Amino acid sequence: MLELDDNYFKEEERCGFKVLSMMKRVWAVEMDVLTEIDRICKEYGLTYYAAFGTMLGAVRHKGFVPWDDDIDIYMLRPDYQALMKVLSDELPQGYYNSSSYSDSTHMQPLTSVMNTKYIITDVSERKKFYGCPYICGVDIFPLDYIPSDEEELQMFKNMYTIVYTIAREFNQYTIEEREQYLKYIEKMCNIEINKEKNISNQLWLLLDRVAGIYGGEECTEVTYLPTNICYNKDFKFKKEWFKRAERLPFETISVPVPVGYDEILKQQYGDYMTPPDEKDRVLHSV
Repeated sequence: MLELDDNYFKEEERCGFKVLSMMKRVWAVEMDVLTEIDRICKEYGLTYYAAFGTMLGAVRHKGFVPWDDDIDIYMLRPDYQALMKVLSDELPQGYYNSSSYSDSTHMQPLTSVMNTKYIITDVSERKKFYGCPYICGVDIFPLDYIPSDEEELQMFKNMYTIVYTIAREFNQYTIEEREQYLKYIEKMCNIEINKEKNISNQLWLLLDRVAGIYGGEECTEVTYLPTNICYNKDFKFKKEWFKRAERLPFETISVPVPVGYDEILKQQYGDYMTPPDEKDRVLHSV
């Protein structure tokens, strides 16, 4: 638990935006969770980086973007997979790791680490989390290497998209459709799916194996594949921008950002040092 005095939780105005006391408490819990992830990564020699609005907040605000309410981090696939092997065992008691490796009902290609699995109704229990009753945490986005050759890249994306779509929609298919799609995936990926075990979970774990086909030696760019494939094909970064991390102040702690944070933020947000107009300041905006 972070050492925060009562002054931190006072309502205040930042960049003309009113940050409520409860939002400060949410921030504090999320920083607690990040501190635990940071501890584990240091213990196992793993690297992570502030991502999206968290990276922007560290650079522009030395903390949270005032109208943002979450913490996101990136991990390159090899470090992400290494973390998945130890994360659940290393987290404090009561913390919840929602990933395909720890929860067979998890249906996303990312991991969420939370301070609790349930809303905290016990007042004395809330004291451990600065009086915050909510489920708060950190999302971990794996970055994967992608090939430079356009034809090879398209084949890779097609394979990933097929597995992603079937994993996501599997429970909506008829029995006949499931059998058809499973045979197709088994042939395409040269694997055998155990029909006696949780098939949906096997598909999500397979998706991570597909995502990690390429390594850093043979590729020059990385991306979070679901965003690149489903929303923005230009969402990709030079791997050299992630060759090391540097620490920046973030509220009462510090967070690692990629050495190429300036290039990354310009690519994502343009003139990222200029906050949006007041009317556009809503949750998750920049």
